[in-house]
Amino acid sequence: MIVTKTKRGTNLEDVQEMNRSLVIRLMRRRSVCSRAELTQASGLNQSTITNIINELISWGIVVETGVIDGKKGRRSIGIKLNCEPYKIIGIRLARKSITVALYDLEGIEYRKQQIPIDMADGPANAFNRMKELIRDMIRSNSVGNVVAIGVVTPGPLFRDEGRIGLMTNFPGWEKINIQDDLMKEFVLPVYIEHDAKAGALAHWWFGKSDQDQGVMIYVAAGQGVGAGIVVDGKVFRGSLGMAGEIGHMSIDFKGPQCECGNRGCLELYCSTSALLKTLNKEYASLKTVWRELQEDDKSETKEAVKQAAWFLGFGLVNIINTFNPDRIILGDELAEAGTLLHDTVKSVINEYVLPDVSSKLTIELASDDMDTMLVGSAIVAIESMLEQPSSYLNLQS
Repeated sequence: MIVTKTKRGTNLEDVQEMNRSLVIRLMRRRSVCSRAELTQASGLNQSTITNIINELISWGIVVETGVIDGKKGRRSIGIKLNCEPYKIIGIRLARKSITVALYDLEGIEYRKQQIPIDMADGPANAFNRMKELIRDMIRSNSVGNVVAIGVVTPGPLFRDEGRIGLMTNFPGWEKINIQDDLMKEFVLPVYIEHDAKAGALAHWWFGKSDQDQGVMIYVAAGQGVGAGIVVDGKVFRGSLGMAGEIGHMSIDFKGPQCECGNRGCLELYCSTSALLKTLNKEYASLKTVWRELQEDDKSETKEAVKQAAWFLGFGLVNIINTFNPDRIILGDELAEAGTLLHDTVKSVINEYVLPDVSSKLTIELASDDMDTMLVGSAIVAIESMLEQPSSYLNLQS
């Protein structure tokens, strides 16, 4: 017998929540705005906007700022989000470090702390140290309350189960349910996401304010390789939350065996771990590699970086043919190779992708002024909260 899912109906409260969420998202893009501006931007009628704003003011999430000048010289009362009372702890788990930061509802960072971790110490010890950082971050918060925790991890990640499927070069994490354990420990909602997907969401969030449609892919090429795919502002996750796990896409079925069991996985050729191995610098710092890249007599380093970039570009050809993005952002550790990475990847794509497709594709390096995957951990939590704003943001409840 085939069992089919029936669509869930939409009741009045669902509609009210969707409208609240829409208004908060619109206000997030504007430092100060008017009710009339929100009416025009949202397509909702004026009375609905008035009711929502009055409600949000009573909750404390919106405040009035005084008289502002509008179009045609009209004056109105300005309003803006009051984000500071709502704090989110963002956590980035990497193979060699754990970073924890405190953010408000707008994604503004207040404090950050990073510690190194080592595979030899085991995941249980590293997880306990993560909890210590969270406790310290909660104690340090002096304004408002911590209302949620967001965690990003390398993949493959079984997002709906709250656990890592495999962390290459750091086994054992698959035995820990990070989400459940943190929820029990801190009695707070915990949201977990793959680091590349969180990085993609952060780039979309802080991108052009009028960016509502399109397909953007953020490539996290670091100690592993992953991709976050955003379609019209929504992260594409797949049925188990593993979509975008391009690091374990085979580019050579006769290649070396990966820890996942596959052969010739992309991350074996273009991760920073693979780059260090190629240069026989497994125990060296990447800073050494980037420094050598600037030296004219270090052609061996330049060729190794170019080779890694070539493989990354070759892997992305498959992703371009699958998802037809209009924008690709190259991020994480390998992006520190700068122009050499960008130009090599672009050259490979131009060679192997149809000209009519590649000519309409923008390829860019990620901004280096923020850890997008870290701030993305907070945004994942914020986005989940904004799906049901009355459950999280009503200070009167």
